[in-house]
Amino acid sequence: METHVPSASLHAFVETRTDLEALNRDSLVRIRLSASRGSHSRPQVLSNTAGSALCNNEETFSRSYLASASSIYYSKLKRYPQNFLWRVLEDNKVLEIRSNDLRKPGNLKADATIILQLLFPSAIRKGGVAWADDGGETVSVFVLTKTNDLFTLTIPNKSFYDVTCLEEESERWPTTFKPSSFTLSTPHRLVAGSPGQLVIALADGKLLNLIRIDGQDGPAWQERSFDDGHWGSSLRGLINWQGNNTIRYDGTVLDQNTAIAVEYTPSRTHLVTVCANHTLKIWNLTLDRIKNVFSMDLLGQRREPQDISKVMLDAGSPEILRVFEAEGAIIGDEYYAITYSPHGGGQFKIWAIRDADQGKLGVRFLHSDDILRPPDPDSDPESKTVWKVTDFKVGGGVQGSSMELWLLMRSNKRYKTYSLTFDLVDLPAAWNEKWVLVATETLGLIQTPQPSVSDAQDASEIWLQFIFYPGRYTRSLLETALSIYRSARKLTSPNDAKVCLEERLSLAIMAQVRSQSVSDDADRCTLFVQYQESIQQEWGLFYQEVQDLDRLRWQPLALTFDEQSGIPCSVFAGGCAFLRGCDGVEALARNVSTALQKAPESLEVPSIEDGLRQLPQLPEELSILIQGAAAFRRTFSASFQHECHKLLLSELWQDPVYSVADRIDNYYERCGFAREVTDSAIDTLKETLAPLGSFEGLTSDHFLAIIKRLPNSTEENGSSLMSTKLGHKVLVRGMQEVLNVHAQVLFDLLMVTVFIEVEAQEEVVSDANFNTSGVFIALSEQLKLYQLIQWLARSIWIQQEEARPSHSEHASSSSTVLESLFATAIRPQTLDRPSQSHGLTGTIRDLLVHVRGGDDASMTLDQVIVHIHCNLLRQGDTDLASDFAQFQPSTAWAVYIRGRLCLQIGELVEAAVCFNKAAYNLAAGQSFSDPNQQGARQSSSEAGKAAQAYHKASAGFLAVEEAEYFANGLAKYYTHIVHLFQAASCPSYAADFARLAIQFTPQSLELRTSLLESLFASSLQTSDIESAYTSLSRLPSKDQSRLLPGFMEALLSLPNGASQLLDFPWPAHFHAAIDAELADTRRSSATMTGGSASWANLKRDRRMKILAAWRLRLGDFRGAAAAMYPQLQALVSQQHKGKRASSGMARSKIGGSRNGNDGMMKGNLVVDEAYLSVMNLMACIDDTGDRERKEAWLLSDADGGRRRVVTVEDVRKGWQKELDRRSVVEGGRWGFGMVVDETDLG
Repeated sequence: METHVPSASLHAFVETRTDLEALNRDSLVRIRLSASRGSHSRPQVLSNTAGSALCNNEETFSRSYLASASSIYYSKLKRYPQNFLWRVLEDNKVLEIRSNDLRKPGNLKADATIILQLLFPSAIRKGGVAWADDGGETVSVFVLTKTNDLFTLTIPNKSFYDVTCLEEESERWPTTFKPSSFTLSTPHRLVAGSPGQLVIALADGKLLNLIRIDGQDGPAWQERSFDDGHWGSSLRGLINWQGNNTIRYDGTVLDQNTAIAVEYTPSRTHLVTVCANHTLKIWNLTLDRIKNVFSMDLLGQRREPQDISKVMLDAGSPEILRVFEAEGAIIGDEYYAITYSPHGGGQFKIWAIRDADQGKLGVRFLHSDDILRPPDPDSDPESKTVWKVTDFKVGGGVQGSSMELWLLMRSNKRYKTYSLTFDLVDLPAAWNEKWVLVATETLGLIQTPQPSVSDAQDASEIWLQFIFYPGRYTRSLLETALSIYRSARKLTSPNDAKVCLEERLSLAIMAQVRSQSVSDDADRCTLFVQYQESIQQEWGLFYQEVQDLDRLRWQPLALTFDEQSGIPCSVFAGGCAFLRGCDGVEALARNVSTALQKAPESLEVPSIEDGLRQLPQLPEELSILIQGAAAFRRTFSASFQHECHKLLLSELWQDPVYSVADRIDNYYERCGFAREVTDSAIDTLKETLAPLGSFEGLTSDHFLAIIKRLPNSTEENGSSLMSTKLGHKVLVRGMQEVLNVHAQVLFDLLMVTVFIEVEAQEEVVSDANFNTSGVFIALSEQLKLYQLIQWLARSIWIQQEEARPSHSEHASSSSTVLESLFATAIRPQTLDRPSQSHGLTGTIRDLLVHVRGGDDASMTLDQVIVHIHCNLLRQGDTDLASDFAQFQPSTAWAVYIRGRLCLQIGELVEAAVCFNKAAYNLAAGQSFSDPNQQGARQSSSEAGKAAQAYHKASAGFLAVEEAEYFANGLAKYYTHIVHLFQAASCPSYAADFARLAIQFTPQSLELRTSLLESLFASSLQTSDIESAYTSLSRLPSKDQSRLLPGFMEALLSLPNGASQLLDFPWPAHFHAAIDAELADTRRSSATMTGGSASWANLKRDRRMKILAAWRLRLGDFRGAAAAMYPQLQALVSQQHKGKRASSGMARSKIGGSRNGNDGMMKGNLVVDEAYLSVMNLMACIDDTGDRERKEAWLLSDADGGRRRVVTVEDVRKGWQKELDRRSVVEGGRWGFGMVVDETDLG
């Protein structure tokens, strides 16, 4: 008999991990169940408690968030949801159920994001959860508790995406039942064949078959127990044996005949079990008296009763039996079973069952001459590490060919997952040679931050970005780690419950740093260095707490396989990992060259042929280069790698002003390669590249062939399915992993290229074979793309969602920018592949290509960048948009969008500069990507197409009306900018751009009028009266009359407004309108609504004086006198009444002194000046042509609204009368008791 222990060194698959946190705030629904017997138990739907469990230590964290048992149930019915992930939490009293589907029908808008947490009255038994399909819109879940209650849960599928359905239907689906057989024996394991058929393995070795009987008060179960039928079996049911052939498990003593693994056959007519005594048994369930029709040792050996105890199986390892179909593989075989025995060095056996009722005649071993051992996870022959087979699954294939065996092995906290693709009839050949490994994620192996003093960011900010990288750690884990960190250091927490986790974490770190003592005599530089070291040390200590908790999350519990999609999954205590195939570059980076030489067909690593010489670049050759570059990079210190990455960012995104050779030299010097690269590092690089001929064997083709393996086109995909939110989450997580691997490979190759160009150029055969400049440019372009997508994959976008019916307020959800903008548009691949697990990788590659612009060859990276920027601005997220601006190219289109960002964040000067810089090319219709294109004026039709193109390129950020201002001349473009600044309430910049727009606008266009009005309005807002006057004078007359009142009000509100009014060279057609505006006293009172009467009088008097000055400027002396005369009358009236002037001006002139004569003298002086002004003005009136009147005159309003003629003689008489009155008052010449008219009183 041939024996061989297979090994596997080729990593053909990789995990894509995802956490199990609720996707939405209101996704988690807790339901408390009761244990009422024989009928429906009314559940209690509790309020949402997502994220409410607060854990202060590792124990409470494990109890609340880590499962003790978990797996995935895959329904064979095509419905949504189809796959259900379940796990047992909180001391085995909570069963959590959620949808685990990555895809859903394209016509279904709802997403199954609801998570059910069922709270049982007692703990759930190990192996006490079973699932079954009922063929309708519900799924049946059976739960067996330690109080021997059997719960039947018939859950509607809609419950996972419709809260209202859950609240309505939850009363109907939980029922309880306690079988009478449990009074004699303890249940051990529960298995469901259908919603109406269960089998329970009992501790005494019997099996209990339950047949469902529906009744009015709920379902009941018909019990049928059966065993081997020997007399010892009956006796064991009455006597509790505890001899050598019993085992203790979970507090129960199990008989050697207890079935620890139970599975139904595909037809459900038979039952296959593996018992604790190392025996496989098959039972016929169709007989009136169920009996054992076949029994054999797992290894086919005959064992004496006293030897049974040596091969007893672990009752806690039920995953040692799988029953599967392979129709047509071998004619006559009905189904097959595969078992694993840990004895005999560990062996798998394949059982072919033709007719189990025929006993050994109908059941046989396949490949009985071969010993099928599991792969050896530890290649070191001296290693004493013990590895155990934890789980395995069989699936896939057609007629027994291309079948897949997935195997999970574990040693303490370490685990490895294997895969084997085989033909059933030729299994031994594949078993020995074709095992491949599943690689773990590299995202969890990323080096911790090493901040330096030269970093623009604070060390805490760098650590926060690292720890809160999307998908790396759950918030519950970080909350627990923070609580442990605080407790160990006796730090207090902030009292404000609204303080976010990031801020609380920073405060805790800084509090601990401040509590540390420092040297009093140290200088500032030393103190700063100590401060930075303390921050780094404390963050490192906190990160260690995080890592300790995270290791608990990723302890494997089960391995599952989806027959529908062909995607296997690993289920962990706190997460789930979808196993997908490595893409080409991942396979090269994860495997050594010797492993790639034996790569199976399922691993997609074909040869790449150079386009010029048609020389094939074999995968193993490219792997040598990648592994050598990685080894070279690992010789660098962490701080040096950090510096290289930081300087590379500035190198890639700055416009090149030097030659490529100079750029390489500059990067080499700035990074400090000469100080870091040692002789041992060079020797390491030469040694790893030796199979290629060291430096002499390197060519550009090696580097370019790796670049060609990067995703560059999408595959044709006619799928009608859509990704679920979980699918998007997994897609982004897989993209993060691919980006990390690809970017690391590109960075390593760039380091090698820089080193060879500067220090090892003489060792290269010729520049024709290795063009370092060309390779540097090619790698740089790819790194730019990957740095951009990495930003998208790590930046969080918070969006508002519509509130569910049970919630009145809108909820916010967070996702990466990559998911929000791109992942939602990608349909999952459903193409036939050697392994369907490669379909997920294909979808990830499609996403990467989609971000870059898809298969559209005309789409450039610059256009993609601006499109993303526009999306961020359209959503109003200026913080993300500002951070993303680091990637903006120098094209006119990009500069304009940057100006829009500056306008939103209030950087007006920078916004104006950007708009001006982009003006010419955008006005002429420049292409989006060429910064040097000289635009030319386009026709109207071409301009319309260009406007539509700009609207589309802006992702809707530019409205259609706005886009029409582009590619239509400078006047239109500057008009658009004017509107932007007006909308932003920035009149000064609006005026500046309005002037620019007017320069390029013909006199006849209506646009010119609009621009002049904009300039006029902006000038008034900034009190630029001269500019407003110029704009007003250039407008058509109909617009001038409409805008003049506003201009007059703004002008007269200025301290020197009157003088400016008189100084402006007003055209003749303005004179009458200005006169009418000044004469309208309602203007002064209307503008002072709510003010005092004295202030209104002051305004009116001032306007009359301005009106007089205006008329005097025009030579209208009569009009000037008419404007002054009412003020003269008002002054005389106030003087006669002996009251203080009501206006502020009169009060300052007449009543400036509160002491008797001084005030009266000043008042008299004001009146005299008014009389003289009016008389002088009237004296200047030329009435030579008036025959009726020989002296000057004016019209004045009299009492009753009538008007009368006032001559200069009338004014002189009035003044004389005023002087006489004063003389009487001053001389005191009036008799005692004399009645004096109050108008004559001083």
